[in-house]
Amino acid sequence: MRFLGIDIGGANLKVATANGKFRITYFPIWKRFGELERELRKIGEEFEPDRVGVVMTAELSDAFSTKIEGVFKIAEIAQRIFKPAFLDLNGELRSYEDVLKDPRMFMASNWVASAKFLLKDGWRNVIFADMGSTTTDLIPITDKIEAGKTDYERLRRGELLYFGVLRTPIFYILPKFDVPLASEFFAIAGDAFVVIGDLNEEDYTCETPDGRGKDVGSCMRRLARCVCADLEEVGEDYIRAMAEAFKNAIIEKLESGIKRISEKFGLDMVLGCGIGEFLLRVATERAGLEYVSVEEEYGEVSNVLPAYAVAKLVEREEGTF
Repeated sequence: MRFLGIDIGGANLKVATANGKFRITYFPIWKRFGELERELRKIGEEFEPDRVGVVMTAELSDAFSTKIEGVFKIAEIAQRIFKPAFLDLNGELRSYEDVLKDPRMFMASNWVASAKFLLKDGWRNVIFADMGSTTTDLIPITDKIEAGKTDYERLRRGELLYFGVLRTPIFYILPKFDVPLASEFFAIAGDAFVVIGDLNEEDYTCETPDGRGKDVGSCMRRLARCVCADLEEVGEDYIRAMAEAFKNAIIEKLESGIKRISEKFGLDMVLGCGIGEFLLRVATERAGLEYVSVEEEYGEVSNVLPAYAVAKLVEREEGTF
């Protein structure tokens, strides 16, 4: 049988089979929700799955008036196409009818898939860290998943850091360089990481703030806007220094978050994945902890770990739901 996992996020659609084939599609739900059914049907035609597992975070999008509305609408479309199993916040595969009864149990469930999969694979006493384009999860795992259930609770506990490698506004991480940065949507993390060479244009998969290019020059010009300047006013060396300062600031935030969870649960290993793994590794080393790469353990499918994880959970639990 062919098992497929689908992670319906606010900015990306991520799909993976249980044997490791995967795809990421930039899909800003706040702009394109009306196209979701068509996009999922295309996924079904491409992968031809026998069984499907679904997790979601897109319900938080302001395409919906409430998160409950988002869960209902997303689940209804998925049910119409796949009749899938939906993973709840307890890590259990449930039916569409269960979603209708208790929609809050299915909100922001993608990290649960990853954590439960890793737990079932024998990982214990680790901080599971997944840094994507928009957010970073820091999930404590002992002999069970220790994280809070809701995004609000995880934000409060420092287990959800609302910044990532591409879409985070520069001023959110770096409020001041030599002057205070403008609190405008002039430039994002992707611009900084392209400028200093940590990412290339192909990695910059989301839209740019000004709709212009993703080359180094275009990224520099957007970064200059953050200090209300043109590139010619401040110069390329200044912009590179700003990008490096942004990188250092984001690493410091990651290090602080990792240390806090490490001390709370007595954990000394980070199991990391995502497009931001290059930052997680440095932050972990600075925190004095051991770093293990999910990609080195499981391959490139680590880039879509929640989708892969729910596909594996469906495969392993086939016939039990």
